[in-house]
Amino acid sequence: MISGLLIGVVVVGCFMRLLNVGRRERGLPPGPPTVPLLGNLHLIPAKQRHLKFAEWSRKYGDIFSIKIGPYSTVFLSSPTAIKEVVDKTSWAASSRAPNSLGELAAGGYHILLAADTILLRNVRRILLRFFSPANALRRVPVQTAETAQLLYELTTRPENFSDSIRRYTHSIAMIASYGHRISSFGSPKTQEFYLMLDRLLQIFVSPPIDLVPGLKYLPERWAPWSAMCRRSKSELSTFHLEHSTAAKMHSARYDGAEDESFLSSISKIGLSQEEYDACSYTALTLVEAGSDTSAAFLLSLILILAVYPEYQERAWREIEAVVGTARLPELEDFSRMPFVDALIKEVDRIRPIFPLGIPHFTTEEIRYKNYIVPKDTTVILNIYSMFHDPDIFEEPELFNPERFMQSEHGTRPGMDTDFRNNFSFGAGRRVCPGQDFARATMQLTTMRLIWAFRFSSAVDPKTERPIGRELEFYDTEIVVMPYPFKCQIQPRSSEHREMVMLAFEDAKPLLQRYDC
Repeated sequence: MISGLLIGVVVVGCFMRLLNVGRRERGLPPGPPTVPLLGNLHLIPAKQRHLKFAEWSRKYGDIFSIKIGPYSTVFLSSPTAIKEVVDKTSWAASSRAPNSLGELAAGGYHILLAADTILLRNVRRILLRFFSPANALRRVPVQTAETAQLLYELTTRPENFSDSIRRYTHSIAMIASYGHRISSFGSPKTQEFYLMLDRLLQIFVSPPIDLVPGLKYLPERWAPWSAMCRRSKSELSTFHLEHSTAAKMHSARYDGAEDESFLSSISKIGLSQEEYDACSYTALTLVEAGSDTSAAFLLSLILILAVYPEYQERAWREIEAVVGTARLPELEDFSRMPFVDALIKEVDRIRPIFPLGIPHFTTEEIRYKNYIVPKDTTVILNIYSMFHDPDIFEEPELFNPERFMQSEHGTRPGMDTDFRNNFSFGAGRRVCPGQDFARATMQLTTMRLIWAFRFSSAVDPKTERPIGRELEFYDTEIVVMPYPFKCQIQPRSSEHREMVMLAFEDAKPLLQRYDC
């Protein structure tokens, strides 16, 4: 009888503990009501999650939390919340949550997934030095040459503009990382890279098996993700080995500072073997991160230019007033083009490439307002919600570059106290080290595209209907970019066309230095 009573007590105790799984702990920021075991998992949509999280931020404030089983996730939806919880706490909110699938698929040290360690901090210092503003300027000539090929391709094969954009951004990332370029999007190697990248990104955004730790120990025949991760690891290792070898060959041919890639630069600074291996693999991460993100921005730009011809023409008139038709815009011209700057910022605001940033993870307890962000909590930068908050931006769903002509950050009066211009590049110690390089690419390419071409008639190729100004024509599953679309791309005049052809001829000798 006593043993039966003891068993009953144990069963009731276990049941009560299970009922507490998924419940929001005392001190956590508020959030939607939870249910036992699931927490809020049943409320999270399969697609366009950023819209639901924006809705919750309006209801619960600039810091709210959700529960996924026993795990907590905190969302930061204002500049002040990001500043206080992430920017001002050094590494306390700048680690990464465990991601067994991502780590297995990446096949080595991956700086986007790496937790806070001494090795990570050393690699970041090396990256920041390589991508410093001064070093970014050294790479402007090859960026300029690559834009010349892009303009040439859009002039001669405008129907393939999406492929040309992706070749261009991939080539720039490859030059910075490995020191050699990509001359054709249709090459088998380029096609293999994008298939490999798509498979890797699908693994990164899949539900982490770490939510149910026992899944990590399932036999492979019951764990289909194991084969997928093993394939990804093999592909990435092969890609890195092949291009590392090519980088060494290129470095032997050209040993000037202007030709120096990240991979060649780290061989000259006396790293330990562990540091060198981590930095070497980071070259691959830079290509993964830089190829599709920049392409996503430029495809959004082209779509928006075609849908909003009045803003396109205003930007062109500003560029034409500075440059004329006798030459192409150069990066140093950008400082005299405030409306083009506003246009770029508004494209980034209305459709941020990473609407939820890349998740952070706390290694210490952090307090904000009257709330606690516990240790071992995932922290989400709710970028889309912040950029579409009607309390911060007037009519946030309307594309309007003019807002950035009226205030530095495009915000309502008095709302820009803690704003900064690089939220899309992350926050805290994990802010993107290549942001100056990426920003220069966006600025130079935007000026040259608008100078050379008139974009019009954006159409959904499936329905053959025009794409509307509400800009809902977007895939938000991985990197946010427009669905495939068609548009008219025409040189602005015969003079512009001739200048594009001449610029490409002039760029060929420099481009050939980076041919592999």
